[in-house]
Amino acid sequence: MAEAYDGLVHSIAGLSLTSDTAKLSGSTSSHPSPRQTFVNAARALTQAAEATAAQAKRVPLTESPNPHGGEDVAQLISLRRKANTLTNIAATFGDATDCYVVAHISALAGQETSTQKILSHFHVDLMRIAQEVLNSATDDSRVLPEILERCYKESLNYSGALHYENYSIPLREASLGWPYDPDFESEKYYDHEERLGYDEYVKAFSAQYERKLDNERKQEENWIGFWVRALSSFPNGPTLFYPPTSRFPELRLADVPRYLFRTFDPASSGRNDDYVFASLGSISAKSWRSKVDFLSRGEEEAAGMLHGHLTKSCFGAGIDGDNLVSWSSSLIFVIQYAIWRCYHRRCANSEVKICAVDTTKFPQGQFVRDMTLIRAYRQTSNLENEIRRFFHFRLDNPCYDNGEYLSQGELHHRGRSCVFSLDQLTEAGLHGLYPEFAENTAKNKWTNRVRDLRSGWSNEHTTTQLDIERALGVARACFSIFIATDVALLLLSFKNRKLRPTTATGPSQPSDDTQERRRSLTDYGPKEVQRYMKIAETRMPKSRDSFNTKLLEGVFECS
Repeated sequence: MAEAYDGLVHSIAGLSLTSDTAKLSGSTSSHPSPRQTFVNAARALTQAAEATAAQAKRVPLTESPNPHGGEDVAQLISLRRKANTLTNIAATFGDATDCYVVAHISALAGQETSTQKILSHFHVDLMRIAQEVLNSATDDSRVLPEILERCYKESLNYSGALHYENYSIPLREASLGWPYDPDFESEKYYDHEERLGYDEYVKAFSAQYERKLDNERKQEENWIGFWVRALSSFPNGPTLFYPPTSRFPELRLADVPRYLFRTFDPASSGRNDDYVFASLGSISAKSWRSKVDFLSRGEEEAAGMLHGHLTKSCFGAGIDGDNLVSWSSSLIFVIQYAIWRCYHRRCANSEVKICAVDTTKFPQGQFVRDMTLIRAYRQTSNLENEIRRFFHFRLDNPCYDNGEYLSQGELHHRGRSCVFSLDQLTEAGLHGLYPEFAENTAKNKWTNRVRDLRSGWSNEHTTTQLDIERALGVARACFSIFIATDVALLLLSFKNRKLRPTTATGPSQPSDDTQERRRSLTDYGPKEVQRYMKIAETRMPKSRDSFNTKLLEGVFECS
């Protein structure tokens, strides 16, 4: 870390262009600190750039060359030399910054030797990721979190550059414990091969090999866990759900739909605004506990928190230790909830808001399905009967499954979300598209009303051109940073609409991964969510124009 910092300082230290631009000012102290040296050097670089730009403005230029304008040419040559010097310094400083950022990330591992070895192995890939994020970043405060999120993603995916096997397989193949290498021709190898004919040796070798694989599995888990902890360690960093494989070998966290929604108003629990959603636990006197992953807590504590959160009052009440925040994949459910809250609070439609987040902009583990957690904790020993009955009720009654997802701690969503009021949604044309949401007699109902709407919309419906235009209008007005056709498809999927027959010229057949996901669409939420996801995956092109009505006309049979 200190070496990287020195490189950062030396990349711009001693800057001197000419006496009339900028020189590196000496510190007021005869022995300036490294930080003061860097501050002075950075200031000198900035001053040099500004002085060079100012000089460029003063150079007199004409459209045609002046045979007596030697002084002008000399000024241009001087300016060119200074610009080249600045370019070289800036490039060196950029490289040093990249090294410093990677060193800063590596320092987060502390004295953890195994993680430091893996970080060293992936140094080139870490530099590449850091450079890509630094070069494309528009928000300086988000650079480090974005680098960490990229690294976390690359460590999770089998095809990712930072996946653990890219480190372990070369080591495994190079060791004597991998005896079937055809190029390995030492005496020890043949002695080992000959001994494989003895049962006791085979048994001992197999046990040794299993221990080695088990150790590798633990190291891989710790490698991914390092990125989870690194993300959480930053101010405003997420608290991710990261299940230890030893406790939750079957827990799947990747199954999250692209869009999740949350209704909130001043009476909602925790903190809720256009920037942050925070659990009660994260704003309580023991807020440090909000950084403790739900899945790493004791089983009884976690089961109790889950039950308490899912059964708490909808208007501000709750337990201070509750570290969960609710979301839903069902926009029908969220809209009716907003209507219900307006009715019971007797407030204006402008007071109740809906937030939509694009989950692809968040790291894996930011959201987890409530049903996934219920299944994981329903067999907890010493579970209270009330909690056990509630868990079984939720699992045994799919008609009340509204696609609930949970996040924990603080979630900073600005730039990855759209927030709008119920009033704005209505003004955008929701009632024109679905007049059922305007029925006064249903405003005092919530879950049963949602169940009835789904039932009524389950039969096959036709679609009009006006339906598509209204859906696009709502999408553009309220979901401005999302792809309008994608959101319009989601809105139109509230109803079971008649689809056009597929043709050979349509989108390519889904991959095996996509087909596997379609088999478990029920994991994502209720029928309308499944309809949307199925159509989006099988009938819509990967890259789609945000305002192309023809895409939707090609999906739904219009009357």
